[in-house]
Amino acid sequence: MCAGLLALCPVVAHGSLAFSFASPGPGHQLSNVANGGGAGVGLLSYNTTQAISLIVDGTSEAIGTTTFTNARLEMTNLHLGSAQTVNGITTAPVSGSFAFYDFTGNTRVNILLATVPNGSYVRIGNTNAILFSSSQGLVYTAGPRLQTILGTAGPMTNPQEAVFTLTDILVNGGAPLTNGAGVFNSFNANASYSGNSALAPAPGSIALMGLAGLIFTKRRRA
Repeated sequence: MCAGLLALCPVVAHGSLAFSFASPGPGHQLSNVANGGGAGVGLLSYNTTQAISLIVDGTSEAIGTTTFTNARLEMTNLHLGSAQTVNGITTAPVSGSFAFYDFTGNTRVNILLATVPNGSYVRIGNTNAILFSSSQGLVYTAGPRLQTILGTAGPMTNPQEAVFTLTDILVNGGAPLTNGAGVFNSFNANASYSGNSALAPAPGSIALMGLAGLIFTKRRRA
């Protein structure tokens, strides 16, 4: 019996989910409004009229891959602070939240929500990205659409990551990306996204592991 239970124990290992969408193009969907979040603070937003194809990959958890072809991305109070450049690398703080939702039938149903109290805009040369991780406070929450996909799989847990890659940045009026004080000027850009989250063991799997361990301990004592 113990051997049989232990044979099932691999299901207790942390699984993972991956999320992604490619820049839908044409046009520029991500925008920054200079001083939109206060003096010296930019306000980032994404065009919610633009449909994106959000991929939820749960193949490592045997829940397959789901693509939401009529998804939307909403950025809420996503603030872009002043930048500083050290050794050719420009960084700036980013904080706020964002959400992916299904808009099929013109009805919003949340897929994935994220709060991001601390993150970083990073620019190296002409390469730009916005980075978030659970070690800096990123928290993903599953909306109804994602909860349906997860089913009986364990809840999302750390580590969690999110990366927005920005390309073809166009600064209003042809100005530099930041002014002399490091404040970002208004700009538009294309953006793609990738993220991931670990999945905690389902409660039934934890109980199974505990039972197997208890039986194994008793057998050793015997």
